[in-house]
Amino acid sequence: MRANEFDVLVIGEGLSGITAAAAACQRGAHVMLASKGPGTFVLGTACVDLEGLHNRDLFPTCCGSSGQEEAIRFFVELTAAAGCAYEGGVGERRMVPTIMGTFADVSLALRSLWKGDPRTFTKAVVVGIESLFAFDARFVAARLSVHCRELGLSASYCSADIGLPPSKRHGWLTPLEMASEIDRNPFYRQTLIACLKRLAQNADLLILPGVLGLDTSNEEIRRIEDEIGCAICELPTLPPSVPGLRLLRRLESHLTKMGTEICTGFSIRNLCIDQGRCVGAVLDTPGRPRTVHADSVILASGKFSRLLESDTDRECLSTHVDRVSQQLQPLNSLGALLATNVYECGSVLGKLESRYGNAIAIVSGYHAGMLACEQGVHYARP
Repeated sequence: MRANEFDVLVIGEGLSGITAAAAACQRGAHVMLASKGPGTFVLGTACVDLEGLHNRDLFPTCCGSSGQEEAIRFFVELTAAAGCAYEGGVGERRMVPTIMGTFADVSLALRSLWKGDPRTFTKAVVVGIESLFAFDARFVAARLSVHCRELGLSASYCSADIGLPPSKRHGWLTPLEMASEIDRNPFYRQTLIACLKRLAQNADLLILPGVLGLDTSNEEIRRIEDEIGCAICELPTLPPSVPGLRLLRRLESHLTKMGTEICTGFSIRNLCIDQGRCVGAVLDTPGRPRTVHADSVILASGKFSRLLESDTDRECLSTHVDRVSQQLQPLNSLGALLATNVYECGSVLGKLESRYGNAIAIVSGYHAGMLACEQGVHYARP
């Protein structure tokens, strides 16, 4: 049974689930991360806005201000170790460009996007790629210029298009297809670098659509910058964004190295709850369902998950009633615990605006992972 026995089972592969699994694994727990697919962070920029966390009344006790800072530090260290580093932190703010030619005010962003703040450079070139679908460099450059003037900033933007060799896929390429081509075709990658090197002669920053490969690490991007002689800001495009998918893949790889077992692509059929405790879950795997046993279960599957709604009165909870205890344990509409060893994190706590969702995910995920380990570690690897 050891193959199906874990100290902590995490359900959901968004930022909250990944953070929870990493926190529990770091504390020595034998962890499984199960999900039917990636979280929504891969659809966008994966930026984090921490401003909303100042309202302490909206969080359980375990996620107080000192706990929030601890969680953010853990996440920044986690992504750096995975080769997909974030920049920023509590009290920091940057203006990062978007595909719509506007600026988003954020506290944490992937390192390449963090460089796009117009207060840190003088001249930027927005790079268009002739065969790339759904990215208009002229539009982005023009809009960013307008917004800079409105903000009284001196940074200037222009656009330039480059052509790359034909790929095996004829016609227009999506950002994901182009990223895959860059991953597997060294000539295609070197041609792109040569084109960027020519544009970099008259710029402080090159703003690229997010196409620099799904397997590219921060160190590889830094080497490209050294080769072309200019900083790069990689702009996430239409979902799923290449930088978001790259972040997911590198975090998955790092979790595996930490000792986490990852099982993705399968729905969770149901939780096994017996006398107020969850003893595991049934995964909808091919052939026959797989039953996984765990001492603690973390639900990071989103606010629309119905895994706990066999207690139907929970469906009646309004947005003004706590769904979890001060220790992140799920409650029914009467305020009673549904299971003593189950913890919820992520968007289920979303009492703030949606733009704070990633911050809520990281903070609550970290503390759920820590709390789950307090149930005891029995199946840790030797």
